[in-house]
Amino acid sequence: MTMERTAPGGSGRDEAAGETLTSRLLTLARQQLGLTALALIAVVGLGISVYLTIVHYDSGVKLVCNTTGLINCQSVTSSAYSVVPGTSIPITIPGMLWFLALGALAVAGLRWAWRGEAEDPRLRISTLLLTVAGLAFIIYLVYCEIVLVQRICEWCTVVHLLTLASFLIALTRWQRRDEPAYEAPAPASGRATSNGHNASGQLSPSGRHAPPALSHRTRRALNQRPPARR
Repeated sequence: MTMERTAPGGSGRDEAAGETLTSRLLTLARQQLGLTALALIAVVGLGISVYLTIVHYDSGVKLVCNTTGLINCQSVTSSAYSVVPGTSIPITIPGMLWFLALGALAVAGLRWAWRGEAEDPRLRISTLLLTVAGLAFIIYLVYCEIVLVQRICEWCTVVHLLTLASFLIALTRWQRRDEPAYEAPAPASGRATSNGHNASGQLSPSGRHAPPALSHRTRRALNQRPPARR
């Protein structure tokens, strides 16, 4: 009769690994608040868009919203302005694609930060242009709601606020494009700890120091600096 033995400290190592991963994720979220917020906005907006799309095609699914007075989702979502102009495609489908694109850009930025790598300079301008396009579209939709249909949809308003918030976040990140993506480690206490972080709290994959990210302006200045004279 054989008895199975558990390796001593095995469960402890698993728990430590789980705590390390959780700690790194929390550190990543704190250091990249803008990207984290964009990712969450994309998830919420995508969920609302999928729900409204199902309601549009399936009459058996009830629209949970007020249907009397000024706030009347049914009037808005069934109006002629609830579809892409010239088609029968509900505007929620382009909305789903928009939130998917926003989420993809946010996840790409978070992956670079997770690896301790400098962010691609095209990411911020791409995110800004995407949110500008979304903001322009919701301005058109708000005009249709208030002026033409003269009703307001609660679900649509939430999507509009999410789009506005994503634009403000993208604009702020683009204005700070010359700042480092993350803080450089403190020179006096820069050795990596056992949980994969250095003393300054910077993410450090595999327990190594992550090099400080220089801004594009700084890199240009270094490249243009004349060689030192001997």
